[in-house]
Amino acid sequence: MLANLDNEVHFKKVFTDVEVFTAFVKDVLGIDIQIDKVETEKLLPSKTSGIKFRMDLFAEDLKNRTVVEIQKVDYDYTYERFTHYFTSNLVDVQRSRRAYEYAKDVYVIVVVTAAYKVRDKNGDLLKDDVLITDINPRTLNGQVREMYDHKLVILNATYVTDETPAAIRDWLQLIRESIKNPENPNINSAKSAIVKAVQLGQVDNINPEEVADAKIEEMRKDTMARVELDIQRQGVEKALKRGKLTLDEIAEDDEVDLEYVMRVKAELGKE
Repeated sequence: MLANLDNEVHFKKVFTDVEVFTAFVKDVLGIDIQIDKVETEKLLPSKTSGIKFRMDLFAEDLKNRTVVEIQKVDYDYTYERFTHYFTSNLVDVQRSRRAYEYAKDVYVIVVVTAAYKVRDKNGDLLKDDVLITDINPRTLNGQVREMYDHKLVILNATYVTDETPAAIRDWLQLIRESIKNPENPNINSAKSAIVKAVQLGQVDNINPEEVADAKIEEMRKDTMARVELDIQRQGVEKALKRGKLTLDEIAEDDEVDLEYVMRVKAELGKE
């Protein structure tokens, strides 16, 4: 049985493998990196960022002057948090230089395993499988002036579709299958790194300490999920009692299914 890669403990066990990490980076970013280890819980120097944060997975290709960070997130995230990881790493690679040039290329990959809570400036929820942020300037007519390779790439396994680039879809499918179909995951078995990821993620390969840590992580997620459901319920009940929005509007505003709104309405009618 494949362990749930939505769990941070299992995710790190699989993606700290050098072969898996480099293959994932190649498929997402299109670059080859040469590394001999993947660090976890790495801290940037305190002088770089006024906010102390840990990077889930971090690797540095010294020969090609490339830094790659991977963050795995589920509930507790915002786009601002992602950009802070990205820009803090950019500032860090400038610190060792006399001028403002970047000492290394910086890439941050964020793997999201839950529906986005991020809204655009118009208030609309994002529902994209892949989002890319870079720092290259654009002309008034939209032409990109390629100056740097730095990128922040956000992947969301919830929104993977047939249109998702195949190389990326393989990995997001692996994560989705570990959540929904762990006993018989439908994966791209022609890709050796995916096969190795599955082997590393087998429940039988998880040691007792990792099992304990994984259970703590699941308890955290369950608690957060219950809190979120309570907040959603309160928001739906309040909107229904006010009676100023349609059921569809309530569902959209509170980020729930229409069926859920209808069920809450029926339950309120019985009180």
